[in-house]
Amino acid sequence: MTGERQTADDPRQANIDLMNRYAHALDMRDWDLLASLFTEDAEFYARQYLENAVPGEDFLAQQGRETIVSSIRAIWDGLSATHHMLSNYVVELAKDDRSADTSCYLRAHHVGNRERSHLFEESLGRFDFRTVLEDGRWKICRMEENIFIMLGTEEAFAPTE
Repeated sequence: MTGERQTADDPRQANIDLMNRYAHALDMRDWDLLASLFTEDAEFYARQYLENAVPGEDFLAQQGRETIVSSIRAIWDGLSATHHMLSNYVVELAKDDRSADTSCYLRAHHVGNRERSHLFEESLGRFDFRTVLEDGRWKICRMEENIFIMLGTEEAFAPTE
């Protein structure tokens, strides 16, 4: 990818590009791209914040790239469309420039499919990533989805089996 070569010497921009590729992969349902963004042993956690900004229990905790991608793919199969917007990027590089703690705000819109096509759920929150430089590319080794506000209804998502 041209963008990767342009940011190879700028680890801050490379990490921002990584966060943007994550959103693009989700919305385009590009599962190969999504898988390429994670380390093999990646971890993913999701939680909703409660009253007074108190984090709730993790409603999702997964280990391993294959598990993360297949879980997201199964959820997306119950949606007709998604739209992720990211902003407010922060990249804090480790002293050796080989790992980073990064974050960005998110606004994620999810539309139900078929009999749920009139329903939507919109999450507003923050992604927190731990990234590492692996084989010359930045990858996500730990990800936390922190949902601060939910609009619409969770019924937009298909029931889990």
